[in-house]
Amino acid sequence: MRYSRIMSDNKKEVDSLAARFGMISAKELLSGERAPAPDPEKPATPSSVSGEEAPEKTGGVLSPGMAGQLRARLGLEGDYAEQGRAGGDSDGPPEIEAVIPGQVVGDDGYGFFLYRRAFPLDHLVGAVPVGAGLACDGAQIALSACDTRLRTFDPLKTCYVDTETTGLAGGAGTVAFLVGLGYFREDAFILEQCFMRDYDDEGAMLEYLAERFAEFDCVVSYNGKSFDLPLLRARCVQHRLPAPFKEAAHYDLVHAVRRVWKQRLSDCSLNNIERLVLAFHREGDVPGFLIPGIWLDYLVYRDARPLEGVFYHHAMDIVSLAALAGHLSQRLAATDGPAFHHAEDQLSLIRLYYKNKEYASVMEHTRAFLEVSQVTDDLRRECLHLLGKAAKKLNRFDDMYETWKQLHEEYPEDCEGAAELAKFLEHQFRNPRGAAEICRETLQAIEASKGLPGLSGDFRISALRGRLKRLEAKIDRRFKPKRGEEDEFFDA
Repeated sequence: MRYSRIMSDNKKEVDSLAARFGMISAKELLSGERAPAPDPEKPATPSSVSGEEAPEKTGGVLSPGMAGQLRARLGLEGDYAEQGRAGGDSDGPPEIEAVIPGQVVGDDGYGFFLYRRAFPLDHLVGAVPVGAGLACDGAQIALSACDTRLRTFDPLKTCYVDTETTGLAGGAGTVAFLVGLGYFREDAFILEQCFMRDYDDEGAMLEYLAERFAEFDCVVSYNGKSFDLPLLRARCVQHRLPAPFKEAAHYDLVHAVRRVWKQRLSDCSLNNIERLVLAFHREGDVPGFLIPGIWLDYLVYRDARPLEGVFYHHAMDIVSLAALAGHLSQRLAATDGPAFHHAEDQLSLIRLYYKNKEYASVMEHTRAFLEVSQVTDDLRRECLHLLGKAAKKLNRFDDMYETWKQLHEEYPEDCEGAAELAKFLEHQFRNPRGAAEICRETLQAIEASKGLPGLSGDFRISALRGRLKRLEAKIDRRFKPKRGEEDEFFDA
């Protein structure tokens, strides 16, 4: 690979310079090794840059005294050194290969650590098998994502991606030290976790990931549009690699989850959705906010044992995505009975249909909702609003009139419903007096419940008052009753 050859040449040049100037590497410092001090009787090597003599180095860049002070600050001498040898292992704390049953891809000069694992399709994530993701339907995925490009969603050409990073701030100083990709094969869900043993593993890891990502047509993540993928693209740019998933469709589950469950659950973090939707409770998990510190500690002490919990946390993030995508797709595709059992979720589904401009489905589900839900609350009011708007979009004027009339009777203080009913009476029935009466009834109901101050400060109330004023002027101009003629009143 061209990139590998470039990095190999660069490493040779750096190693040559380090040997020439007697520099100490981080690994030598941590292990207690030290580059041999230059012979004091040997003449100094001329500098290749300025032509002047290079200053003498004692023990490389760091003097023995400075190196000792730095080791003490890093805890590499004294109590920590004794603790590192207490386990009876003369080589110090275990490295990653001794803790996680993976393998090094490449070599110490240019490589990274890879852990691959296969989950059977019947592996349960709470109450949902991971194999549910294999049955994802493109129509339902596109519906939940509000993205028609996902209608061609193919589970066998989809990659589930998640990262563990050194922070959430982004920018050039943030790196993804653990990147996972999961994908389905016909008999299993395959998980690959790519791990940086140190910063110089990043190039090899990203090159491997760029090749793997190119095999998929779609990516699934959880908040990946805002964080994971922009970070990976930025790191690839740093290493002159092609940006991953540049042309692929992206299904960000966090937005789909919020559209369906946020009204009821409020907290839509993946861990909370796992507990309350998938009935999955993790055991032995590491809190996400501790993970960056664990990796940074590993860079210093090279003790990989705390990373077991990090790998478990990261693996469950990806496996949960596959199960959650399948569960959501199955719920949206359900035809026998309500897809969701909570009223808030049912209304969220109606709202989702409206956002996707599937107005016939809106009318079908709102009527079913209104038949079952008898409570007069904000959910029922919003449902009537959606039903009236959907009927308007479909030019079903009889349904539209009945809906706005029902809304006004049940919620006389609702300004939007009153305005819609008034517009219908004025323009469809040619009855401006009936429209004006609807506006008066709503304004009187608001005044009765909130007092005169309640009639100010809300633009919807101001708009309704303006509509009433215009209707009264229109009535005065065109419908002045003749002497002895009774006014016609609209029976609301």
